[in-house]
Amino acid sequence: MDDVSTVEKQWWMLAVLGLVSIVAGVLAIAYPDITLLAVGIIFGFYLVLAGIFEIVTAIFGESESRALSAIIGVVALIAGIVCIRRPDGSVLALVIVLGIYLIVTGGVRLAFAFDEQEGRALAVVAALVDLVLGILILALPKVSVVTLALLFGLSLIVRGVFALVGSFKLRRLRHEDGDAAGSAGPVAAA
Repeated sequence: MDDVSTVEKQWWMLAVLGLVSIVAGVLAIAYPDITLLAVGIIFGFYLVLAGIFEIVTAIFGESESRALSAIIGVVALIAGIVCIRRPDGSVLALVIVLGIYLIVTGGVRLAFAFDEQEGRALAVVAALVDLVLGILILALPKVSVVTLALLFGLSLIVRGVFALVGSFKLRRLRHEDGDAAGSAGPVAAA
């Protein structure tokens, strides 16, 4: 079984990640006055889920991108655990963790984007959004929880849309491969 068919079968994982990302982003924007405790827990679980997804990608993905996926996965897991374990910590700690995560993820995704044949522009835009938001978050360390929630919520929505689009492309590819295999059945002898 090749890598493409493995990823095609796991399209739903990317869809779940996209939906969770969009929901978390909308909640962050809809309730900007939520406490740091809630922000830390919501984003902590998102980062843990994103980290697990990246580690799975590192294990089953293409050999050229395994190391970068593993790096993103480990950074996301660490950031998620920090947010979950210390949700009542200072805003500055959360700002630094999320800012670094967005910069690392944006940089790695930007590097991946240039390997893409299809959807390169969307991948570059998503990576640049992460990079710019990460830099803004770190450049303004005294930013309020409300602003932080809005910026990170925007990032989550962009990532979620990107993940959903990718998952449904994988699903369509899987069905096209299944249809092609079904139509190429044995030919009856005359």
